[in-house]
Amino acid sequence: MSQCEVKVKDGEFEINRDAVEQYFRAAQTLLLFITLVWFFGLGIIVALVHYFAYSPWLCQLQAINLRYRLDGDTLRVDGGVFFLFRKSIPLERITDVALVQGPLLRHFGIWEMQIQTAGTGQGCEAKMYGVLDPEKVRELILSQRHKIYAEKSGDA
Repeated sequence: MSQCEVKVKDGEFEINRDAVEQYFRAAQTLLLFITLVWFFGLGIIVALVHYFAYSPWLCQLQAINLRYRLDGDTLRVDGGVFFLFRKSIPLERITDVALVQGPLLRHFGIWEMQIQTAGTGQGCEAKMYGVLDPEKVRELILSQRHKIYAEKSGDA
């Protein structure tokens, strides 16, 4: 599969940023509501303040700062708002790319791609939200990884 079949803009995988922003907003508000109702009984008030005062700009910044790209033999994942992160994951370490879509993600029509690597235990190395054509992106990442393995085994 060639990279042309996957939606790429300026070397980055395209993201449905509007849906990701809405998902982040709903997920954060729901988490605040449930947590604060459970522990303090203040969930409705805090969730509403968060939803109307903080989440519009916070979730927009989160969605804007997401960047996913293949750079040679490395998958690069960038994001964050207050604390920025940049992960460089060598393709040869990737063991699987899982596509996950719970009820909230399904409501917004997006997928979460979990990048699993050797040595990360139960969790995943990175999560990619809202990538357009996630099945094709998954195939591209795994086929690039396979090419790297084939080249290394040919050199040995």
